[in-house]
Amino acid sequence: GARAALGDAFGGGARWVLTACAAAFAGAATAASARRGSGHGRGAQRALVARRAQGEDFYSVLGVRRTAGEREIKDAFRKLARKWHPDVNKESGAQAKFQKIARAYEVLADPQKRRRYDQFGEAGVEGLPYPPNTSSFSGQNLEDILGEVFGSVFNNIGFGGRRRAPRGPQKGQDLSCEVEFPFNVACFGGEWPVQVKRAEVCKSCDGQGTKKTAENTNCWKCKGTGYTAVVMPTPVGTMQTEQPCNICNGSGVDPSAVCQDCRGKGTKPESAEVSVKVPAGCTNGNQLRVRGEGDKGARGGPPGDLYITVKVAPSQEFHREGYDIHTESTIGVCDAMLGTTIKVRTIDGTAEIKVPAGTQPETKMRIRDRGVPKLGKPSERGDHFIRVKVQVPTRLSTEQTKLAEQLRSKL
Repeated sequence: GARAALGDAFGGGARWVLTACAAAFAGAATAASARRGSGHGRGAQRALVARRAQGEDFYSVLGVRRTAGEREIKDAFRKLARKWHPDVNKESGAQAKFQKIARAYEVLADPQKRRRYDQFGEAGVEGLPYPPNTSSFSGQNLEDILGEVFGSVFNNIGFGGRRRAPRGPQKGQDLSCEVEFPFNVACFGGEWPVQVKRAEVCKSCDGQGTKKTAENTNCWKCKGTGYTAVVMPTPVGTMQTEQPCNICNGSGVDPSAVCQDCRGKGTKPESAEVSVKVPAGCTNGNQLRVRGEGDKGARGGPPGDLYITVKVAPSQEFHREGYDIHTESTIGVCDAMLGTTIKVRTIDGTAEIKVPAGTQPETKMRIRDRGVPKLGKPSERGDHFIRVKVQVPTRLSTEQTKLAEQLRSKL
């Protein structure tokens, strides 16, 4: 008996075990009968052979021209698979339609089979595996194509592979948040506490998701796989599929053994305080990574990481531009004319600067290396800029007015 294995399932853990024996026997019997038939003559035999040679028009099945290239055939199959795959199309004829599409693609995607089909029709490729061995023809991996179409379902299951419930160690999820840091902490760095809500290891089950007193945690029905087999007859043979176990809902864990505190997850959401090391010189939009401070892993798995987007609180005294600090200082008219020394507050203390005689309003003065330390290079710093404001008196006494007039006459 001729047997053509369809290989393993096209989704949802389904494994197709379709037997083409009946079709092969029927084809052989029909051909033998045609050869032996004395009453029909050579004309009838030639007509039968012609009909068998013609068979299914695989180009029409995929909706492509006979001159279609490899890319066009692959794109056509991808489009049809998305529409007719029995895991996404529950119509009664979807299964047969998809089998026909898969058969057409298997032949047309293989250059050698396609040449034989173009010369002799379907008869030229009869007896070859149906549907395709998913990784053997023309470098076209049907599993990869269906993975592109349906996403992670096929990547997680695979052909011929049974997807099991995730029972081993699971890494915790990474977390992200935005935190506002004080102005001085962002400038000079330091430790800063951050409150986060994350998954912590369940203390009742030590992160295992099952009761400590449970002896056997595997589901009695699916034996811990999370899936049970269902066999269905089809017009071309038998189809065996896998579906989530209705006892454990696909977890593979006996419901009576599930930890009630964490509901089998192994972790519980809780608030925690994380001490974050803030580097000197960070600014708005910088991202800090705190390793191991994300969600805790279940069943002994490693924790995820915490990603913090920096937001710097504004300062009432200082204006920051990059690594430079900007402030303003006000002096009187006489100080501007004659010069003076003033004290200026910087981010790390007080500094004295000399204002030269004849300083004009809005003059910008600079104190080098008194700005913000540079990120990753704390020994290097920006500058501190002071914009000088000149205050002009609005009310003068009689004596002041006379002195000002005398001064004006001398200037």
